[in-house]
Amino acid sequence: MKVAIVGAGLAGLVSIKSCKEEGLEATCFELTPYIGGLWAARRGDAGVSAVYDHLITNFNKEMMSFSDYPMPAHYPTYLPKKMFHDYVMSYCERFDLEKDIKLQHKVTNIQRSEDYSESGCWDVTVTRLFPVGDETVEETMRFDAVMICVGAYAYPHMPEIPGLQRFKGRVLHSQDYTNSSEFDARERVLVVGNSHSGCDIATDLCHRLSKREKVMDQVSNHMIAQISDSLTEEERTAAHFIAHSTKQVLGVEKPPVYMSSRSGVDILKRNYGKPVGLSVSFATDDLRLCFPSLFQRLLRWQVGSGFDFKKYGLNSPITKPGRSPFAINDDFYDYLTKGMVKAVPEVLEVSDNSVTLSGGEELEVDGLIMATGYDIHLPMVCPEVINVDSLKLYKHIWPVNSQRGTLAVIGLFKAAGSSLMIMELQARCAVQVFKGGFKLPSCDVMESTTKAYRPNAGDHVKVQFISYVRDLAKCVGCLPTFGAYWTQPLKWFRVYFGSAFPYIFRLVGPGSCEESWDRLVTARSRIHASPEEIRIAEARRKKRNDNIFVGLILTATAALYITLWGFSLYFTWKSLKFGWSCIRSLFDSLKTLYASFSK
Repeated sequence: MKVAIVGAGLAGLVSIKSCKEEGLEATCFELTPYIGGLWAARRGDAGVSAVYDHLITNFNKEMMSFSDYPMPAHYPTYLPKKMFHDYVMSYCERFDLEKDIKLQHKVTNIQRSEDYSESGCWDVTVTRLFPVGDETVEETMRFDAVMICVGAYAYPHMPEIPGLQRFKGRVLHSQDYTNSSEFDARERVLVVGNSHSGCDIATDLCHRLSKREKVMDQVSNHMIAQISDSLTEEERTAAHFIAHSTKQVLGVEKPPVYMSSRSGVDILKRNYGKPVGLSVSFATDDLRLCFPSLFQRLLRWQVGSGFDFKKYGLNSPITKPGRSPFAINDDFYDYLTKGMVKAVPEVLEVSDNSVTLSGGEELEVDGLIMATGYDIHLPMVCPEVINVDSLKLYKHIWPVNSQRGTLAVIGLFKAAGSSLMIMELQARCAVQVFKGGFKLPSCDVMESTTKAYRPNAGDHVKVQFISYVRDLAKCVGCLPTFGAYWTQPLKWFRVYFGSAFPYIFRLVGPGSCEESWDRLVTARSRIHASPEEIRIAEARRKKRNDNIFVGLILTATAALYITLWGFSLYFTWKSLKFGWSCIRSLFDSLKTLYASFSK
């Protein structure tokens, strides 16, 4: 079975891997010269999104791992952009995925084959972006199935604010933001939007430098690099300190970075005593379903932290966490309380060099950064197949009019959890449908049970993370159930109440592997630990298991001893009781005999 995959980002790579795992022939077409999608793309490439330079993953490395390829032990708990891309490329190399990827190939059209109703096949038109000799630049190929893996971050959404066109300052979308060096320290910058990108960019801009500071920074770094070989570690540290102090003296007073928002926002730090995400489990999902009010109270207690939102100009989040926007940022609250970031209300109008806020205040700014999300576009698919104006995807994967189920959309969702985990399960689920391992219901049933989503920003296909993951795993056949562990209750306790790491979905069913249980059990210890600490922890775990075995033997021996001792006491008491009765009988006989002699 031949499968066409559009896009070689994270969704594309897990789709290739899933196809190869089940014996399908996959061909992936990638628009850019790079593998890795957002994590590999460069700023400025036309029609391509890329993450900013200083981005750090929001979730810990174990939650962000592939289910059958954990991250190296020496990786930090949260990964910078380059390190995560290196991990993705090592995954690609480990499973030999690169040979199935055709770079600089643009898919321009996907349409049903003439015999689609019988075969379910698709005609895919591909344009090669680097013509070689007299070869044809455009080619149409026939595939048995298609997986669209372009994601939801390719087309930036620009809000329609009155007067925006006449603004004389700089206007850019968060997609085009690279780092704080793009702005001068004197510039007044307003970030519109308060989700992940908005908070990250606002805090990153607090480190912007003036022209004098930039020159001083370059000169000092160059000078230290030239003489670093002749310096000791203490002298090198002192040189950097002197350069930093000089830069502060030459610096200028920075205006705050303004951030505009129209709704409340929950801002989580990556560590609330433990890395964020570790409290997500099958048990907490069932708690949410069975006792929603209690779950919301517990969640509000965890993320609220008593912060006075209104005091610093932020709208308070609505009562139920998860329904208001949320962001993960370690520095935002600190910068807000220090005055380095200032929250302002919604922007109503833009003039030549200022903006008018919802409260009537006018704010002078030199630059606007729109952290306002992305629109959904699938230009390679005709509206008869997928209508993005009223997007309806069954289980957020298949178009509801998909009679054969041979067209799947991977990665078009928004979730408060590990996107990689969801994309991998989506790909595995789609492959099961291609093979016939999971059958889709009729088009009428899919139509009636699927909600339509509009393509504007902020209304992407939203999913409830762990519930959706469990639903996909059930379709794949890799969801651990109590029936599979009824003879091993301790294992089931770990699966149900423990953190929902991706290794859980390699324990049973298609694609299961023996190493998954050890990876699951040791995942928490790998989050903070160094390789040496992990080795020691594993040795201790083995020793602890041995101690438990010895303890069980000693306990059983002691129980047997106590039982035998109890029986011996019982029979001893019986013997004493019989002996006492004999003595009493003898005494009574002697007493009777004495009485007879007395007479």
